[in-house]
Amino acid sequence: MTETALPRVLCVDDEPNVLAAMERNLFGDFDVVVAPSGEAGLDAVRWGKPFAVIMSDMRMPGMDGATFLSKVREIAPDSVRVLLTGQADLESSIAAINKGAIFRYLCKPCPKEELVAALNDAVNQHRLICAEKELLATTLTASVQTLTEMLAMVAPWAFQRSAFAQSCVIHAMPELKWPDEWIYTIAASLSQIGCVGIPADVVQADAAQRKLSDEEKKLLQDHPDVGSNLVARIPRLELVAEIIRHQATVAPSDAPITVIRGAHLLRAALELERHASRGRSLSNAWDVLRAVKPPIPEHIIKALADFRSNVAVVRSVHIGELLPGWVLEEDIRTSNGLMVLTKGHELTDTAISALQRLLTLHAVKDPIRVRY
Repeated sequence: MTETALPRVLCVDDEPNVLAAMERNLFGDFDVVVAPSGEAGLDAVRWGKPFAVIMSDMRMPGMDGATFLSKVREIAPDSVRVLLTGQADLESSIAAINKGAIFRYLCKPCPKEELVAALNDAVNQHRLICAEKELLATTLTASVQTLTEMLAMVAPWAFQRSAFAQSCVIHAMPELKWPDEWIYTIAASLSQIGCVGIPADVVQADAAQRKLSDEEKKLLQDHPDVGSNLVARIPRLELVAEIIRHQATVAPSDAPITVIRGAHLLRAALELERHASRGRSLSNAWDVLRAVKPPIPEHIIKALADFRSNVAVVRSVHIGELLPGWVLEEDIRTSNGLMVLTKGHELTDTAISALQRLLTLHAVKDPIRVRY
């Protein structure tokens, strides 16, 4: 039977005798790695296996413990952080905790029993963090995928918009480097869920910039609130629901920063979708987004400025050859005129499977024009 691996703990202190004592006292309970400075500790975090807990002394030359753990939070946010401090450092230690960077602080000298108990608490906290991520990566993500696939079947034009927006968000994330990326991608994928009850011809008229009746305008204006109210019923998607609510506006200044950021990004993504759905090139995405009112923050414009600007190859392909990520260069309708997917739709596995099923029924033409 395989033994359970011990929790990995990194101990950082500039005093060699303290590190040696840590190794002795924690041996058998934890897989202990030591580092003699903040820089050495950061190297251990960057290049080694993940740590459940990272513990640092407060007073160290060059980089103090609070600064070190703050940097750790950026590169290894799942690792739980513990600060060792003397009485003279108490005020600065409390300030570090209040900033949210530290799970717990311990006063030096710290008895072995107290140290082991605190590290066990930190390990349990790490397990909770990992369990939360597992929940988001499996159960919640699978539920959201089911909803988007239903949207694809019921309102393919709405699915097209949300898929496009999600592609924009995924493209922007490496540049933006925001934490909790899943919030923004799920907000994009569910952004059009409130459109299910809107007739396709209303949306097509809006895309073509034809005049709408007051009732039709209200349907379009209300869909963010409708979608937000639906998503808000799903546990852990409260912030996602608020981003969806403010997708066409600016979130209130007192809203959580995640909502403010997400609303700006989603509004920018949907603006690019509207531009593309009218058959216009995205080679000038920078100018398109700078013309939006209210203004979109410059760093978001920068993150989306090169979105799909290098797409140049356009050709006809058979449906059996389609690949995820390719973009439709024409509307796809069934033989009786029902809209399936609109021009500008970025193909997903679900959309390709739907087209293949329709092809077996001789309900759509083959080949179709795409760009990639």
